Amino acid sequence: MRLLDSKKYIYDLKKAVEVAKADIDGWRVLSHSQRHEALKAVAIKVRERRNDLIGIAAAEVGKVFTETDVEVSEAVDFLEFYPYSVEYFKKYENLEFKGRGVGVVIPPWNFPVAIPLGGIAATLAAGNTVIIKPASVAALTAYEMCKCFWDAGISKNVLQFAPCPGALAGEHLIANKDVDFVILTGGEDTAASMLKTRPDLFLTAETGGKDATIVTNMADREQAVKNVCNSAFGNSGQKCSATSLLV
Repeated sequence: MRLLDSKKYIYDLKKAVEVAKADIDGWRVLSHSQRHEALKAVAIKVRERRNDLIGIAAAEVGKVFTETDVEVSEAVDFLEFYPYSVEYFKKYENLEFKGRGVGVVIPPWNFPVAIPLGGIAATLAAGNTVIIKPASVAALTAYEMCKCFWDAGISKNVLQFAPCPGALAGEHLIANKDVDFVILTGGEDTAASMLKTRPDLFLTAETGGKDATIVTNMADREQAVKNVCNSAFGNSGQKCSATSLLV
């Protein structure tokens, strides 16, 4: 999707949902083993493109190389973990399960590789088609990450990249009844707005909060200072578990 006027955005977002619902490439009818093999191939691509992903995250959102290196490793873990999680349920003889349909992944900017990739991997592993609406300031990193899926053989009909302003996503993705669920990592206000727009939305949301670190008189003071500084200011202070209150 290109950055054009709002009418073009609206058309593209509606078309994206139609394509995801139609699943013309038959992702939903594949076996769990077939989807697992496809995601293994993506994991290989991510490993091969580690340097590219680290570089573009640094260039676009200012991520430190060492922090993004860990993030890429986490992304590989997601690609390996979620298919195995689905396979776990196969041992139950009287249990049948299938994907919900069309999923929309809305990640944050502060972890521009692992969080969006994890949402996509989980959605695909469960047998759903997916549309990713990246954070606007991290769209290029998300695009480079999506290329790992496409180049590994997962089609652009199964995984669609849909950069757009948040307001249009809320109006034309979240409100669309053909979207079966949303995976959000972001602010509480955003989650509340989504549920206000569509009260029946199946929403999985990880939202922000205040994390406190408590240092007692018995603590090793030098170690405490080191750990608190790392927690508060590592990842540019943008980690969801970052220390924001010290007691």
